[in-house]
Amino acid sequence: MKRISIADGVEFLEAPKQESWFMNNGLLISGEEVIMIDGRFGGEETLAFIRENNVSRYFISHFHIDHASDAWRIAGETDCRPALNSTEYQYLQSSENMSRATGYGKAGVHRLVEEILMPKMGLQYIPSIDPYELKDIEAISKGQLLAVPAPGHSPGHYCLYAPQSNYLYACDLGLDRFGPWYGFPHCNLNDFLASIKKARELGAKQLFSSHSPVVRERVGEAIDRIEAIIERRHEKVLNAWNKGKKTVKEIAQEGIFFQRTDVHGKRAIPVMSYWQESMVKCHLDYAGLQAEDIE
Repeated sequence: MKRISIADGVEFLEAPKQESWFMNNGLLISGEEVIMIDGRFGGEETLAFIRENNVSRYFISHFHIDHASDAWRIAGETDCRPALNSTEYQYLQSSENMSRATGYGKAGVHRLVEEILMPKMGLQYIPSIDPYELKDIEAISKGQLLAVPAPGHSPGHYCLYAPQSNYLYACDLGLDRFGPWYGFPHCNLNDFLASIKKARELGAKQLFSSHSPVVRERVGEAIDRIEAIIERRHEKVLNAWNKGKKTVKEIAQEGIFFQRTDVHGKRAIPVMSYWQESMVKCHLDYAGLQAEDIE
């Protein structure tokens, strides 16, 4: 794991593996207290890092499974307290809350998520998890980081800008090979595109994120690529619609987002199919189109 200074008292923590569901990059902020924002380097390695650096709180950037996994271990095996942004913290408190927030319950796949994906990833609910506000990050960093709300990926998703160095931590905006992810009912392409615009307008010199290596050159192009991926997907969805495919399920069968839905095993196919259908619906909503299989 590499540590890269991006501002006074703020380090970027680069995980050993990029583009991984089981690891993500994060930030270490040593200010009014020592906190981490995300950062998963392997279960034991993460716990050891927290202990060695006397991290008092672990801020989960957003509630998605690849970010919230192992937080229950941090709560139970260290003196560090996990917290989740105040918009989303209740989602991680119970099965019922998670089922509603993700739409898994309504789609009939919540049991599969709990039986297959959650054990695989190491996610457990934390009934007592604390909320945090974005202003807390700004205060703890003594103004070295400015919080930029960036919904679209999730309701409480955000980026963090370091004005001193002109560096941007884009979190999960979509810099990895897959690109932007918006597979839950609360995801919204208008919000996502507005968040991309915010990131672009900051004119950052270097770009840091959850799942990708540091972008040190052509930062603007890297951000433009996120929008371009959305545009290409949108064109494919509209092409399918114009060819007479008027239901979400029909368009989802085109494999626009996931060419394979069995990467987590055959039993989990309904879960990935649900993500695919949710992303199709995002594009139809963005185009103002009503699919025949949507009530």
